Amino acid sequence: MNPSAKEAPTLSGDSYVAIALQPRIYGCRDKKDLKKNLENQLKLLDISLPGGLLYGGGPVKLVALPEGAIQGFYDELSNMDQVSYCKELAIEIPGPETDLLAQKAKDYGVYIAAQAKVVEPDISTERFFNQGFIISPEGEIILKHTKNIISLVEGSTSPYDLWDKWSAKYGGGLESYYPVVRTDIGNLGLAICAETLFPETYRALALMGAEVIISITLAEPMIRMGIWESNNRTRAVDNICYLVCPNGGPYYPTPDEDVPFSLLGGNAMIVDYRGYPQSRAHYHNEAGIPGEINIKGLRQYRATSPHAAHIGQMRAGLWRQIYERWPDFPKNRYMERTYDHILERHVLLLESLERLFEKGIYTRPAG
Repeated sequence: MNPSAKEAPTLSGDSYVAIALQPRIYGCRDKKDLKKNLENQLKLLDISLPGGLLYGGGPVKLVALPEGAIQGFYDELSNMDQVSYCKELAIEIPGPETDLLAQKAKDYGVYIAAQAKVVEPDISTERFFNQGFIISPEGEIILKHTKNIISLVEGSTSPYDLWDKWSAKYGGGLESYYPVVRTDIGNLGLAICAETLFPETYRALALMGAEVIISITLAEPMIRMGIWESNNRTRAVDNICYLVCPNGGPYYPTPDEDVPFSLLGGNAMIVDYRGYPQSRAHYHNEAGIPGEINIKGLRQYRATSPHAAHIGQMRAGLWRQIYERWPDFPKNRYMERTYDHILERHVLLLESLERLFEKGIYTRPAG
């Protein structure tokens, strides 16, 4: 539901602290391997809460985990097929894994945002999805956001790939694909990895009323190239919202490995609605990065600043033509089959690229 249609909850205070976690992550080969990741994330959460309190700016009210914190990325690096993943690694939300996080949410009285690769049995038992979720301080799942754009290296299914089934179950409106939940710490939304490279993701969430967007993870080389930081800062300014940006620290391909590498690159950060990084990790070690969230200040800024008035000048009627002319990515591609190998998915992307040349949007290089 569009949060503008609901009465705003009373804010719990003038400001609070959010923590973007930057944990070490292990690639899981089966559900038995999940234990090592979960134990580590829960321990890092315990360690990070006192640091958040020392940061100042109010009580800790929100903790965000990065993509892969529960299952890692073994499937992507090994080209695991979807049917095998559904049987061996995919979880359901809620379930035993999220119950552990829910207990922490209750113990500390905080909201916890995280991500997992999941099965939606009502949609398919042979397709898995990349899903972010938010747990309330009461331990309830209050939001689930399913990743809408999948990167080349990732084998999961998006709602767009099963558009007919997904829309029949959850509806075809924007709120079904970019949900936002109203809470006493502001209106919260989620964006995950590849879809954070598209400004439309954040605009959709802002349209649904988002004030704090948990922008989960981006991989190398996007970190060292500065794309992660520039995207986070620009999208915060574009939409006058806070971004809480957890990312992974050291990555181990399996739980048996003892030498990590920089798959994700760290640099977790929290960005305010003016685009300023309040705090960040200038490294890829394990960390908990705290930052102040002042929803009252944000709402006042939206109501009075020239910048907010400037955003009010958006020419939706004019810009609609951009999307009417842009070649659409095909829906329902995973209805009958999956594309489990990275090279198969690469072919799909090349086909999309070809449409840009055919439309004259891109110009072919000489030769």
